[in-house]
Amino acid sequence: MLYLLQLEWLKQKQHKSFLLLASLFLFLLPSSLLIAKSIRTWPPPINTPQTFFQFPDVFMYLGYVGNWLCFFLLGFHAVSIVTQEFSNRTFRQNIIAGLTRADLFKSKVAYLFVVAFFATLYFGLVAFLFGITHTDAIYASVAFKNIDYIPRFFLMCLGYMSFGLLLGTWIRRTGTALFLYFSYVLFIELILRWGVHMNVFKHRSMHFYPMNAIEDLAPIPFAEFAKGFEKEMDFGFFLSPQEAMITTSVYIILFLAGTYLLMAKRDL
Repeated sequence: MLYLLQLEWLKQKQHKSFLLLASLFLFLLPSSLLIAKSIRTWPPPINTPQTFFQFPDVFMYLGYVGNWLCFFLLGFHAVSIVTQEFSNRTFRQNIIAGLTRADLFKSKVAYLFVVAFFATLYFGLVAFLFGITHTDAIYASVAFKNIDYIPRFFLMCLGYMSFGLLLGTWIRRTGTALFLYFSYVLFIELILRWGVHMNVFKHRSMHFYPMNAIEDLAPIPFAEFAKGFEKEMDFGFFLSPQEAMITTSVYIILFLAGTYLLMAKRDL
C-alpha cells in the first residue's frame, strides 16, 4: 500500500493544479475567518467577531468555512486526479507496467485518505491556535467541547472527494465531470430535496440526501438559533451530528464501491 501511495504522490506533485489547490486551502482556511475581524459591526446575537475565534465556537465557525473549501478545492482535486489519468492514458500505461485495476483503485483511495488526514490535521491546528490566542480563560471542558468537529471534518473531506472520484471515473472528461459535480451539489440536489421531495413527501428523510448529509457535518453556525423555528414547524432543518456522520460514512462506502466497479469493468 505504501508503494502505491508513493506512486500516486509522484504523479500528483508534478501537477501545478495540486500545488495551487493545496496553497489555496492552506491560505483560505484561516484567512477567510480572519476577514471577520475587519467587520466592526455585527447584528445580535454575535455583536463582536471575537466570538468566531474563541473556544468552543471556533470549531463551529472554522468548520463551516472548511465545508466550502472542501467542497470547492478538495472535490475539484478528486475529480481531476482521475480524469487526468484518462486524458493522459496513464491508467493503461500502469496496467502495462504490471499494476492491476485493484492496485489503481487502492492508490487513489489511499491518496484521498492521506489528503483528508492532513486537511483535518491543519483544521485542528488552526482551530486550536485561534482558540488559544483569543480565549481569555481556557478550561479543558470548554476547549474540547466541540472536539467532535475534527472527525466530522475528516468525514466531510472524504465525502466530497469520494463523490468527486466517482464522477471523475464515470464521466472521464474533466470539464464535464466538474460541471456535473458542482451542478449536483449546488443545484440538482436542492431541486430534488425542496422542489420534489418536500412537495411530494414532506418528511425528514429529505435530509438524508448525500450532499446534504455531508454539509450537515459542519452546518451553518447559526443553526442553533433556528431551533425555535424547528419546534414551531415540527420539522428539523439539519441532521444531528451522529446522523450526519453515520449517513456520510455509508455514502463514502457506496461512492468508493461504485468507483471500484467502474474501474474493474470498464475499459481504461
